[in-house]
Amino acid sequence: MDLVFGSLCLLVPAAAFVALIVSAVVLTSRRRQRRLQGMAAYAATREWRFSEDGTGLENRYAGEPFGRGSARSASNVLEGNYEGRPFLAFDYRYTTGSGDDRSTSRYSVVAMHLGALLHPVPRLQVSPQGALGRFFGNLFGTDHLLGDPGFDDAFHVRTDSPELARDVLHPDMRMLLAAYQDRAWRLEGDSMLMFRRGEHTPVEIDAVLASMHAILSRVPPVVWDRLRGGETPR
Repeated sequence: MDLVFGSLCLLVPAAAFVALIVSAVVLTSRRRQRRLQGMAAYAATREWRFSEDGTGLENRYAGEPFGRGSARSASNVLEGNYEGRPFLAFDYRYTTGSGDDRSTSRYSVVAMHLGALLHPVPRLQVSPQGALGRFFGNLFGTDHLLGDPGFDDAFHVRTDSPELARDVLHPDMRMLLAAYQDRAWRLEGDSMLMFRRGEHTPVEIDAVLASMHAILSRVPPVVWDRLRGGETPR
């Protein structure tokens, strides 16, 4: 009898643990399904396209957060146009370490096309100081200080073209960027990218696109004219 009772005492906690694991898996699956359904429904209302599969996007862009770790993947892609510019928004993730030290990093990425007639734009990245800024702190180019103590303390600028950084990050732009300290952004090649850690909601994409449009709208016309003409800022 004691043996049976002892066995039951061992089985009950084990069964409860298994039940907790199953419940967590089911809950996670339901949350994921609700998110996918929400993204698909929101895309339909905006006449955007939605796809769970983003294969290929994990290798499309250079620079952070891309090119790190292993098992890189892109998924949950929203695609459409905003104020006349094509855009892509997707979840990006990769893993680092192995065994018990294995971890997965997730990012929300939004990419907006700059224009078919532009020559490739030299890289210019602006990231908020702090954890995100430190993560993206050693990318390319050189540190660039604007000579504006408030801005230089709040943002970390890296660029391949000090001239481009100076022209783009004019006083009006710096005032605008004070409201966008939750994401890093980058001009590179034919695109502008905005990204942060985590996963986005469909409604959040609208706000990010509006931020990107506001930034691009404040880039001086002379910069676009120079890029269309093939002159590369130094």
